[in-house]
Amino acid sequence: MKNKFYSLILALGISTSFAISQEPVNAMTIDVSKMKYRISKNIYGHFSEHLGHCIYGGFWVGENSTIPNVRGIRKDVVDALKHIQAPALRWPGGCFADEYHWKDGIGPRSQRPTMINTNWGGVSEDNSFGTHEFMDLCGQIGCEPYVSGNLGSGSVQELSQWIEYMNSDNVSPMTQLRKQNGHEKSWGVKFIGLGNESWGCGGNMRPEYYSDLAKRYASFCKNYGKNELKKIAVGPGDADYNWTEVVMREMGSSIWGLSLHSYTWGSGENATDVTPESWFKIMKKTLAMEELVTKHSAIMDKYDPGKSVALVVDEWGTWYNVEPGTNPGFLYQQNTIRDALVAGTNLNIFNNHCDRVRMAAVAQVINVLQSVILTKDDKMILTPTYHVFDLYKVHQDAIMVPVLLKSENYSFKENSIPAVNASASIDKEGKMHISICNINAEKSENLVCNLSGYKIEGTTGQILTADKLNAHNTFENPNEVVIKEFKDFKSTVNSIDVNMPPHSVVVVEVSGKMDLPKIAEIKNLGSGLLYSYYEGSWQHLPDFDILTPLKSGILKSIVYPVNIAETNFGLKYNGYIKISTDGIYDFSLICDDGAKLFIDDTEVVNNDGLHGPIEKQGNLFLGKGTHSIKIIFFQGGGGSILNTFIEGPGLSRQEIPEIMLFHVGEK
Repeated sequence: MKNKFYSLILALGISTSFAISQEPVNAMTIDVSKMKYRISKNIYGHFSEHLGHCIYGGFWVGENSTIPNVRGIRKDVVDALKHIQAPALRWPGGCFADEYHWKDGIGPRSQRPTMINTNWGGVSEDNSFGTHEFMDLCGQIGCEPYVSGNLGSGSVQELSQWIEYMNSDNVSPMTQLRKQNGHEKSWGVKFIGLGNESWGCGGNMRPEYYSDLAKRYASFCKNYGKNELKKIAVGPGDADYNWTEVVMREMGSSIWGLSLHSYTWGSGENATDVTPESWFKIMKKTLAMEELVTKHSAIMDKYDPGKSVALVVDEWGTWYNVEPGTNPGFLYQQNTIRDALVAGTNLNIFNNHCDRVRMAAVAQVINVLQSVILTKDDKMILTPTYHVFDLYKVHQDAIMVPVLLKSENYSFKENSIPAVNASASIDKEGKMHISICNINAEKSENLVCNLSGYKIEGTTGQILTADKLNAHNTFENPNEVVIKEFKDFKSTVNSIDVNMPPHSVVVVEVSGKMDLPKIAEIKNLGSGLLYSYYEGSWQHLPDFDILTPLKSGILKSIVYPVNIAETNFGLKYNGYIKISTDGIYDFSLICDDGAKLFIDDTEVVNNDGLHGPIEKQGNLFLGKGTHSIKIIFFQGGGGSILNTFIEGPGLSRQEIPEIMLFHVGEK
């Protein structure tokens, strides 16, 4: 009997051990029911500076060049960036921005003054590529221009007039000057950077001083016509959390975005000098972006819980020694499969944090640092990093699906990091895309992806990998590292088992149907929203729930009730909004003074504070059905306005219509 008992225990032990060994080491759950935020296409932006051969020889060759061009801009480069749907381009810097004076770059090129580029190589800059050429470039690519203003050596008037020159159609000297230079209509530039690295090359400022200075400059950055400027303040370099704290405290309510600069440094090596040890070190360094984004976002949440202010990672990428024999000030480096894994990993991080990260720019687009394109005379090659942007373009403006990932450790000596990282999204056609990076230099990784709320009907895959750790494309062999078809996976109705070779980037496209939980129906709905009216003097929105309203009632739409004070009052609107189609919905508030909008108790738009009429926006995924909505607003002195807008599937931008608004009560 005793021997049988031990035999049974032994058998159970073996069975348990076998079961444990069969559990996937790398496992990921992708839960469609937790969809909430859109991955902004602007996360896939690029950075171009007057540095080395990024502009001259990269974008610009001049109209008389034998290299095919359109008005002096290389056609092959434009076509390549159009292919990856480059959404935004930052210019003219970088450190160069704070010594750039825009009037030097307009008018007949033969009459433009020459300057010395003191930041990058001490070379002469003839200003033949200026505002008009940059706007033409963006128009050819089909991307948004992001202009970095000069707060280092430029004046308030200079930046104010530049914006007027680019954006105004009024009768004014700047508008007339633009027309004289050959462009009748304004360009409508939206993204304006309030300086660059003001803690360093942009002026060596303290955050308190920068905040005061930037607020002064921003005050004179005016909106023209219907164009609304999105002002981006200088944010921290790497882990300077105090900078974020101060600038958000001082400027958080007045800016669209806060920048973050962080590079993956190569510690004195060349781009192609890749060993297993240096590979591991680079991967460990680049994974630090997760911590930076998380911690800076947490500080921003203190001052902006509604996430109205974007974290703009407008300089990121690898930084190695320059290629032997090149100008040290030109920052020209090769680009290997290692850089592709850096790109894929960072883009996965940005995708997963798209609630806060809504713009980014890899540094830089051509011939500088982690380029997506390299040129040499009339030749052009696409780097491994370019191919990652090509693979990942499917995420642009798609709905991020949260992933819960358990990864095996990738170890080197005494250090360990996760071997696998990933992100997922669903596009407007209902297709899911899963992007996965196996950063393990030498070992294949198997990943089991379990899909919740999505029934799989078909799958296809693409992969970027190479045999060697330093594999790269050259002008003699431009196709050493290219995207290929990927088939090493198996799928069921709700899971995908992916076998990833070492150092590879894989994107799996899944067709199927979402199976979202049904939203409970609200009974006894009547038209319109409940409102409560208060009086008081506030600097910010109070907690109306602890105040006693002077009157309340029902309003058919989000308007002021009759017979209220002209100043020093507050309003709370409560009820429900009916959504007819699953999808991402954009909400915005234009208000004077402060307001917030909540959907299902989630703060979607935060436009709080004493200010003139400004617009703040937010978005989230809403399933078909009835959702709670709350809007709170206060009016101090001066002007008064409250407009609420919605845009979504089959719904053009408009003030939230009466037919969508309800409350529990009489019909």
